Amino acid sequence: MRKRLSVLFVIGFVMVFVSLSSLHSEDKPEAPRIALAVPFAMTPNTTTKVVVRGWKLNRDIEARTTIGNVGLRVIKHENANISNGQEAKLIGDTQIELDVTIPQDFSAQTLPITFVAGGVESNSYSLLVGGRFPVVAEIEPNDSFRQAQPIAVPQIVDGQIHADRNVDTYSFLLTEERRVTIEVIARRQGSGLDSLLTLFDSKKEIIATSDDAELTDSRIEVVLPAGKYFLVVQDAQDHGGSASPYRLAVGY
Repeated sequence: MRKRLSVLFVIGFVMVFVSLSSLHSEDKPEAPRIALAVPFAMTPNTTTKVVVRGWKLNRDIEARTTIGNVGLRVIKHENANISNGQEAKLIGDTQIELDVTIPQDFSAQTLPITFVAGGVESNSYSLLVGGRFPVVAEIEPNDSFRQAQPIAVPQIVDGQIHADRNVDTYSFLLTEERRVTIEVIARRQGSGLDSLLTLFDSKKEIIATSDDAELTDSRIEVVLPAGKYFLVVQDAQDHGGSASPYRLAVGY
């Protein structure tokens, strides 16, 4: 009889503990999560409007960073648009628009940010700051060889595949034979872009292509003689939209 009472006591205790744990977990809100930021790179001594996409972001929320002298101001939070062919489970279904102010003396290469809502904190996301080469923005229209955007070498271009079947075309000149490295950074930063990179010579003939070098990001390394060249960045599935930013780096 005593053994039976002991067993009943243990069962009762476990049931009460599970019930209290369940009530506690129901009271605790689900943590926000960050998928990507557009743009995901910025320059010191500027204020940039950044749209951060993810999940559980469409509510009162606070932006935080572990680095001082950086300004983070939340402007609004809302549901996010899902472009054709892209999936909410990969790029998020809610978003926050905020102003990010980077001081002139900012020396780090990344800026970690998080969001706090209801007392729970999101995962950390690292915005890129500056770059090892001079940085320029993509200029539309650059959808063909005739409209190719001229860039220097070395150069970093911050761009975006704006819509389905969109391509971005760049041109550059080499005055002597060089080993050139061309790299797309996109999925590593959470972008929905599945990049496809193609290098052409001055006659528009393909020299090299790259699809998935790291995750779905592209990378070409090749020795090129002096001359004019074209680069085309696109999505391998021909998808695009507001969640398809990229950083193109061309260097020696």
